[in-house]
Amino acid sequence: MIQSSPYSIRSTKTFAIVLVTIAVFFWAFSAIEFTPQKVIEGIPPLFDFLYHLYPPDVTVAPTLLESAVETIQMVLVGTLLGTILALPIAAMASSNIAPKPLVAVARTYLMVIRTVPSLVWALIFVIVVGLGPFAGVLALTFYTLGYLGKLYYEAIESIDMDSVEGVVAVGANGTQIFSHAILPQVLPHLVNNFFFMIEYNIRHAAILGFVGAGGIGFYIFLYLQSFSFDKVAMALLVLLGLVIGFDRLSLEVRKKLIQ
Repeated sequence: MIQSSPYSIRSTKTFAIVLVTIAVFFWAFSAIEFTPQKVIEGIPPLFDFLYHLYPPDVTVAPTLLESAVETIQMVLVGTLLGTILALPIAAMASSNIAPKPLVAVARTYLMVIRTVPSLVWALIFVIVVGLGPFAGVLALTFYTLGYLGKLYYEAIESIDMDSVEGVVAVGANGTQIFSHAILPQVLPHLVNNFFFMIEYNIRHAAILGFVGAGGIGFYIFLYLQSFSFDKVAMALLVLLGLVIGFDRLSLEVRKKLIQ
């Protein structure tokens, strides 16, 4: 009787997985109603839109720069608050240091938080606290909490448990275990993800203004409504400057921390 080798079985499984993956993507592709004609027909309106963006209206630069400062303030406060809230919840969601019932509750909570888009969080908090940057800060806080909570508990689960067991062996309490055995191992991940979230939240803060949650997004939405595309172009340039600036700043800070 001829037996199949483990290698041929693995190859067959891999081939089947590849086929299923290709079939799933073809199925997804069929739902987007893509046709070359739609792309060709969309090119003239695209060039017309780009034509009206130039030249940017520099007269609105002072207003946009002021709103950009407000955006930075929103992002810094919202990301910091979200990070502070994410740390203890991430510890409770880590299967290697927390009991299973607590892990299940914490992960479910984070999943629920992540399910709600940032724009919906902004709309909720605009209803709760009214228009303005405070609603935007709360929206960014919850958005940051949901995503950093997941990234942080994944980092905690990857730590070397020998260090933790060594600290436990000398009689350390829960706080000491976290600060002396867990935090030093995950600190680089925490810092990297914190700065990544700041960059990410700058883009999201621009969207939050669409529902009145403050920041530069309010003016982008206002200019789009009035078809003032030259002003939109100026707003996008300011936003681009923010993104590039924070990207360079976070890169330099990470270099210093690594050194």
